[in-house]
Amino acid sequence: MGNNFPQRNPIRSIATTDDEFTEYSKLKKSRSLRDSTRRQSLTNTSKTSSSRKKISLTRPTSMMPTDAEIIDIRSLRCALPLSDMLINDEKTASNKNVQNENKLIKQLDYIHSCVRKDKGLFGMMTENIQSKHIFSNHEPENTHTLDRSPEDFQMGYQSIYLQTLDGEFIHSYWIPKSDDINSTSTLLYLHGAGGNISHRLEVVRLFHDNLHCNILIIDYRGFGKSSGSPTELGLYIDAQTAYDYLVYKQKILPENIIIFGTSLGASVAIQLVSDPLNRVKLAIFENAFISVPEIAKYFIAYAKSVIGVTKSIGFIYLFDSLPKVRRIECPCLYLTGLLDPIIPTWMSNTLYNETRTARKRHLCEYPFGKHNDLPIMPDYFENIQSFIDELPLITTPSTEQQSVLR
Repeated sequence: MGNNFPQRNPIRSIATTDDEFTEYSKLKKSRSLRDSTRRQSLTNTSKTSSSRKKISLTRPTSMMPTDAEIIDIRSLRCALPLSDMLINDEKTASNKNVQNENKLIKQLDYIHSCVRKDKGLFGMMTENIQSKHIFSNHEPENTHTLDRSPEDFQMGYQSIYLQTLDGEFIHSYWIPKSDDINSTSTLLYLHGAGGNISHRLEVVRLFHDNLHCNILIIDYRGFGKSSGSPTELGLYIDAQTAYDYLVYKQKILPENIIIFGTSLGASVAIQLVSDPLNRVKLAIFENAFISVPEIAKYFIAYAKSVIGVTKSIGFIYLFDSLPKVRRIECPCLYLTGLLDPIIPTWMSNTLYNETRTARKRHLCEYPFGKHNDLPIMPDYFENIQSFIDELPLITTPSTEQQSVLR
């Protein structure tokens, strides 16, 4: 079976002659049939242990980073045993492996279902322009060089690369609060557009000191020292990889995990917790937006005149959070600045009002808060801690239950 899952972007060249068009159509049909066959093969092989193969992608050794430890999340997810106890029964071990692969396939299917499949001609023509404005991963200048580390902020840390399910290397800082990491909460920090993880360390230090939590902060693909180029699908896979690192590598219980996302990161966080298989303690969404088309409608003057077209074919990256928040069950805290010049407050209000299935929800508005300064607003961390303290106590599940959760 070919190792080509998740699928890469389709070819972007457009045929200009009849012969070229015929060859292009044949190639496109061939690739579509190939991908369909491989997808069906992947699903079928997960049902029988005799023909099952690992879901993996490999890269040349020369492309792998060498400045920090690489952690292969794909291997961890399908590794046996699931607990610290060895599984002696070969049949039981095989069944567990099948369950892990089926869960992985299910989660990847869900991620794929949340992104746009057909870019359209206008979308393909403007993909680079859209990427530049949505992700800003090459800004500011020299953003792919990290100029600070957690050590500069008196935080112990480990620099690591998380290898994703599609073969990218996501640079991350793992910042534990203490040796007993399950004695406190762990926060997964998903940053916004532009910059890299070293630019967020001042805010990370505030979370570390005020919430007394472990922190994992990642640079999405194409950001900082991470490999690849950013896409909506890619960012979703990166966040899933980070969550899997906490659960499968650090063995952190889901009820101790806090997902925090700001701006673009809030959209990624919403996607992550909208999957019911990703159980967490709570999710925090700071200055969240509804979707890219809605931001364009609000923020780009000329988009108003063509919004009817751009809504249907113009945007290749939607980050459409509205239908996803309606599926979220974990407690949710929305934080928004009333003076935010980029994302209007009403978007957080709309998302909050639609998060009806959450076990608990709350919206905090900061009258003098802008886009990037909410953590220094009065009562910011007090409000977060108060929300955490009001959450119902969740008892620690048994070892068997933990295996089911994972």
